Order: sequence, then C-alpha cells, then structure tokens
Amino acid sequence: MKAKHLVFLLIIMTAFLSSGCERKKNPSRDEIPPIKDVLGKFQRAVADKNAAAIDSLFLAEAYDLGYYSGTVLETVYPDSDSSGFFAFGRKEFFYTKNKAVVTCFIMADSADTGRRVEITLEKDGKNWYLKRFDLKP
Repeated sequence: MKAKHLVFLLIIMTAFLSSGCERKKNPSRDEIPPIKDVLGKFQRAVADKNAAAIDSLFLAEAYDLGYYSGTVLETVYPDSDSSGFFAFGRKEFFYTKNKAVVTCFIMADSADTGRRVEITLEKDGKNWYLKRFDLKP
C-alpha cells in the first residue's frame, strides 16, 4: 500500500516539475558588449555634437516617436550657457533578448550629480539601436 502511494506521489511531483516549474532562460550575457558598444558610440557622438552619428544609432521607428539627434542635443545641452557634457554616468541597465533599458545621469563634469535619463534600446536583427531618450524626475 505504501509503495503505491509513493509511486503516485513521485508521478505527481514529476508531472508538476516538468510542466509548471520550468525555469525561464535568462538572456545571453553575449548581449552586454554590443549594448555597451552602442552606449559608448552614443556618448562620443553626443560629446562631439555629431548629429549624423547620433541619428545613425536610432531605429527608424524612433523618429516617428520624436526621438532624433535634435531632441537629444536639446536635452543634453538645454541652453547656450550650458557647461557642457562630460559623460552618461552611473549607468545601470536591464535587458532581455531584444530590449534594454539604461538608467544613467547626464553629467557636465566628473563631480556633477547629473540629470537622470532613461535610454531604451531595441535589437533589430543582430544589432542594437536606440529607441527612446527621456529625462526622468
């Protein structure tokens, strides 16, 4: 009698573990270098105020949403008296296999606490591109 209960319990546990408790696969860590590469290119293009380079990093869809070099440069350099741009500092990012969200700060120099910004990237084919660039409170 006990053997029947034990076999029944093992069958139920096996069915439970194989159906409902599957682990979700984490996105590949191989995506981290390409994401960082796009962020590095973006930072250099913003520092150089290179509109063409900035625009080349955005998805075409981003333009329809109002994101392009002009809006980025206006956000980073809000007026002519702006003290400049040093870096996107204190970056934290989260990603899936086809989307990344980067929270960082627009810094005028290494001591600046900066203005918080959120950058969204999406993967198109094998490449990562910028999709959004938003100041956050």
